[in-house]
Amino acid sequence: MRPVDRIAVIRVRGTVDVDRRIKDTLKMLRLERPNYCVIVSNSESYKGMLQKVKDYVTFGEIDKETFKKLLLKWARLPGNKKIDEKYIKEKTGKTVDEFIDDYFEFKAELDDLGIKKFFRLHPPRKGYRGVRLGYNQGGSLGYRGKDIVSLLERMI
Repeated sequence: MRPVDRIAVIRVRGTVDVDRRIKDTLKMLRLERPNYCVIVSNSESYKGMLQKVKDYVTFGEIDKETFKKLLLKWARLPGNKKIDEKYIKEKTGKTVDEFIDDYFEFKAELDDLGIKKFFRLHPPRKGYRGVRLGYNQGGSLGYRGKDIVSLLERMI
C-alpha cells in the first residue's frame, strides 16, 4: 500500500540533555538543527519516527503550492547554490509543476534534482507559540495537520 500524503517536518527545539535515541532519530530524519525542514512520505516507518521525536518537531501535510514555494526559494545544491525553474527543466525534462505533480504521486523524488534533502528556513515571523507545549495545548510541537502550511508561509 502506497502512502497518500507528503509530510513536512520542522525541527523546533534544540537537543541539550536529550536522550541519545531521540538525537539519533532526528539525525536519521536529517533534522540537524532548529528550523530545518524535511519532506517525508506518510509511511508507517516515518510515523513511528515522528511519534518518537514529537516533543522536538512539528509536522503536518503539505500542499503542492506551498511545496513549490519551498522548493524554489530554499532548495540548495551542494555548495549552497540556489535552483530555479530552468535548472529543474534541464535536470528532469519537466516543468516545475509537472515535477511537483510527479513528486506528490511518488513518481519522482528530490534525489532526481540532486539537491540537499533538507531546507534551512528562517525562524517564523512573530515566532513560535510555545516550544514546550503540543499544538493542541496552544504550543508549537507535534502534529498540526494542514495548519503546517500557515507555519511554513511564515518561514518562507
